[in-house]
Amino acid sequence: MDVDAFVDNDDELVKYQWRLCLSPKCWLNNLEVTSRFHDEENWSSYIKYLNEDNNELSDDIKNLPNDCGGIYVFFVQGKNLPFCERYLAYVGRVRFTDHENLRNRLKQYLPESKRNDGKRPKLKKLFRHWKEHLYIRYYKSTDNSFIDEGESALIKAILPPFNTDMPNYTIKEPKKAFL
Repeated sequence: MDVDAFVDNDDELVKYQWRLCLSPKCWLNNLEVTSRFHDEENWSSYIKYLNEDNNELSDDIKNLPNDCGGIYVFFVQGKNLPFCERYLAYVGRVRFTDHENLRNRLKQYLPESKRNDGKRPKLKKLFRHWKEHLYIRYYKSTDNSFIDEGESALIKAILPPFNTDMPNYTIKEPKKAFL
């Protein structure tokens, strides 16, 4: 049986469906910037977002660095092949200022996900359906220009399904087909 037909005919499964775009063209178009992130040693380990009971932040999130900004990614970690069943869901950034840092920003997502304010519906869906399976990794930096440029390039290269804005993307002016 075709997997799409199986999912499309099961209302319970449809709510867990998300769109995925794997574009080699996008990867290559952004490689000049994204190649700076290729060394895995510069990234944190995988950190579970919630505690064991899945009702509050994990201690690892509460103790993230507060002396830098950076880029972070949310993953949904599956249970069947946990060594490779990881789905990149969201790319974010936090600039480093007197009031902004990795710890503060990543602690904000759980309360944001619980608000009934109509804002950020994709992120609310991510938390509603997969919060028990959310992990993060982060790349530390204090260079805000690098952070902005890196986040933009990663979003344009990966097209994460829960990001809503395409940073620094411009739509070209339409041209007349007939003169």
